[in-house]
Amino acid sequence: MNNSAGLQIKFSVRTDECPARYDISPQEIAEALNELAARKGWPAITFYGTPAPARLN
Repeated sequence: MNNSAGLQIKFSVRTDECPARYDISPQEIAEALNELAARKGWPAITFYGTPAPARLN
């Protein structure tokens, strides 16, 4: 039985030709994914953007 647990999340986001009010930033997605992970009992996740290693949160 393997007792080691891990969580890896990768994502990308792109918006094309939309009004600024519809734009969803990578920072917003990182925060939303962290909220979901926390509800499931995971510790905070550090997300990195590009150019690597640019921290998002």
